[in-house]
Amino acid sequence: MDYLRSEDEQEERLKAWLKSNGSGLIGALAIGIAGVLGWQQWQSYQANQAADAASRYQQLLELSAAEFSDPAQAENYATLVSVASGLMDAHPKTTYAAMAGMVVAAQAVEKGELDVAVAELTRARDTLDAPELIALADLRLARLEAELGQVEAALARVRGVTYAGLSGVKKEIEGDLLLQLGQVAEARVAYLAAQEALTTAGINQPAIALKLSGLPGAAQ
Repeated sequence: MDYLRSEDEQEERLKAWLKSNGSGLIGALAIGIAGVLGWQQWQSYQANQAADAASRYQQLLELSAAEFSDPAQAENYATLVSVASGLMDAHPKTTYAAMAGMVVAAQAVEKGELDVAVAELTRARDTLDAPELIALADLRLARLEAELGQVEAALARVRGVTYAGLSGVKKEIEGDLLLQLGQVAEARVAYLAAQEALTTAGINQPAIALKLSGLPGAAQ
């Protein structure tokens, strides 16, 4: 039996087996080691990508603190756009890229470049996955569409928002749009719904009370 064989015989049998199968064994080990190293390198790459995106976004937030309505900030605005573009090019289809578009859109509004803001917000919205961020982008787009005179389109967009966490804001914007369209009674209903939703959420919103009191026919 094998366990009675001498050590020399066992050693010779091992050498013979390795001679026949050694290259395959070494290959398998090499593949296994490469797989482990490849996975580690992939994890390292992913971590570096995330760190790079976060760093670019932080830089973007710091740049966005400037008052871009001031013509003297033109150079800083160009830098902000450049940083945002670099982030979106390097990390497309990420939340960081989408948020970068939303930051640029907000600053474009400050500069009065509403068409640029709409383009950036639309691009950002189309790459977002989080329902709350999509809803926020839609509400901001509706505001911009109304500013551009596209009130009916803005109202349709607002009414298409289903995220419950922004229902109060949604109803307030809906009231604003209805008022622009001259639908005072409907605007009042929307404002009251907004007031109720925000109160339930524990948010004090005196602006809505002012809007209600300012409606034609409201008790003074």
